[in-house]
Amino acid sequence: MPASVGRHGRARPRPGLTPAAIVAAGRRLIERDGLDALSMRAVAAELDTAATSLYRHVADRDALLLAILEQIAEGLPVRVPGRTPATRLLRRLVGAHDYMVDHVWVLHVLIRGEMTAEAAFPFVDACLADFLAAGLPPVRAMSAFGACWHLTIGELLDSHPLRPPREPTQRRRAVARIDPAHLPSLARVSAALPPPERRRDDFDADLRALLGALLPA
Repeated sequence: MPASVGRHGRARPRPGLTPAAIVAAGRRLIERDGLDALSMRAVAAELDTAATSLYRHVADRDALLLAILEQIAEGLPVRVPGRTPATRLLRRLVGAHDYMVDHVWVLHVLIRGEMTAEAAFPFVDACLADFLAAGLPPVRAMSAFGACWHLTIGELLDSHPLRPPREPTQRRRAVARIDPAHLPSLARVSAALPPPERRRDDFDADLRALLGALLPA
């Protein structure tokens, strides 16, 4: 039902329209059509109402996007089982990775460096607490967390594209053209790797190795 019109011609908000409903519609739109599809007009169409009705609840597109980011960030793991800081860090970071596989589009927003979700702060705080508990001083604890988070983001962006690429990709064609005479090490390693579709997800092993290098013995 579209927004109703009052006696003075002003659009009244659609009954039942709430910030939560707008956030849910915006998130649904992004997950179905991609981040670029998010606009106040598109969300209004999703809710079958006038765009002007949304502004009574959400300031603008950026405010809506931030609200969606906050909602997703609430799903990041904070309390995890484990007797040692290393065990808790591994479980929490692997849990975050596995959760964000379904929300990779969020990373494309975060890497712009303009927005952050405050709901993610408890996750960061819990990770820092475990690095501190493991014996790292504050600056090194922050650096260690950054290294682990960058590994997580990098793996997600590289191995979990927003849309399945068209095969053969330019990357695969470029690797196939590597000349062993000019790039012998790269050619040797590339030839030893299985094709992408048969490679295992080694994030857990990579994270274990990184944590082993970062944490005191």
